[in-house]
Amino acid sequence: MQTTSTLYKLLLLALSPLALAHAVYRSIKDGGWRYFKQRLGFAYTSDITQPIHFHCASVGEFITAKPLIESIHSKYPEKRIIITTNTPTAASLVEKLHDNTYTHHYLPIDLAFSVKSFIKKIHPLCTIILETEIWPTYYSHATRNLIPIIIINARLTNKTSNANKIIKNELARALKNTNLILARSQADHEKFLLLGAPSEITHTIGNLKYASSNINSQELACTTIKRAFFLAASTHEGEESQLIQHIELLKRKNYLLVIAPRYPERCKQLAQQFRSNNMNVILRSERGVVTDTTDIYIIDTLGELNTFFNEAALVFVGGSLISHGGHNILEPSSYGKCIIVGPHTDNFALETSELLKSDALIQVKDNQQLGIKLISLLNDDEKREIYGKNALQFMNKQQGILNSYLKHLKPFLEETYKPNK
Repeated sequence: MQTTSTLYKLLLLALSPLALAHAVYRSIKDGGWRYFKQRLGFAYTSDITQPIHFHCASVGEFITAKPLIESIHSKYPEKRIIITTNTPTAASLVEKLHDNTYTHHYLPIDLAFSVKSFIKKIHPLCTIILETEIWPTYYSHATRNLIPIIIINARLTNKTSNANKIIKNELARALKNTNLILARSQADHEKFLLLGAPSEITHTIGNLKYASSNINSQELACTTIKRAFFLAASTHEGEESQLIQHIELLKRKNYLLVIAPRYPERCKQLAQQFRSNNMNVILRSERGVVTDTTDIYIIDTLGELNTFFNEAALVFVGGSLISHGGHNILEPSSYGKCIIVGPHTDNFALETSELLKSDALIQVKDNQQLGIKLISLLNDDEKREIYGKNALQFMNKQQGILNSYLKHLKPFLEETYKPNK
């Protein structure tokens, strides 16, 4: 077992006032009193014996994990599942599952007293962590308590890979406490090995996000929008102002602009901004009726984006017109949609490359080129359909991913794996 270094402990101690201040801020803003207490390691009400613990930092990780979580529940119905998140928005999605099989908690801040409290109260059968979350204190205490640590859909950002030697050494110590690392790509596999992950437990499985292609669009609710619409999903500040430059083009074709901001708390402010510019705007929560005079429809509700993906005529995936790195392009691909992204897709570089090679994605260099592409695509139903079919075919080729993850997790879920640390 690798314990955290003295330097890391001192750094945490120095930063703890900031961590506490942030917990107070988020609890006041949107998390509530439960958020504050659980981030400090208190108020865990679970009386479940050794649940399977999934940690999904935010919305994207939870959406990725959801098909796997549901498959595990179906395969092991006697097992209880606890899902932790770092954000209230992700918590809201977890709590919408409406199934007492799943319990939500906030993961404690990586301080010794809060982590010890969480582990003592919950004591998971195993902890399954999505993608990039490496918390040295949690990893160390989990290992000390014989709780296997598994990282799935494992990936490392360039920022982490290029971090200074002190940080990389601490992360390497933490990775020595893992029991299994399932990387989403060979490139990520190699990054983990370079960082210090044990080679015997690190494997390339594939991108779990592909599992979202196993959907049934017939089971989705209806948006009730009677006009064709262009969906801009997961947009950030600085993108909506560019997208509305194409309003007149969309209106000429009687297309509605539907915007789903990445952070729902921005929706009301956006609506006010657009209305101040004499635009006819409807918020989803207002349940207003879309007419021919409606300019913009804003999705300010949670858990409904797939319904809009299913009905959209054309999809833009945000975080890509600005230097944010882009968001999940696989979700709309699984609905067979024609998809446009901007130049900034570092977060999904591999997926972007593969979809482009399959003629299943359109990438533009800036907003001006986006406008040109819109003109072309809105005038050509057949071209949009071809891109959509290519995207769906690409996703259908990835159907084995979920079973591969289940196979590797089986020893931990069936308690046949024995930690040797």
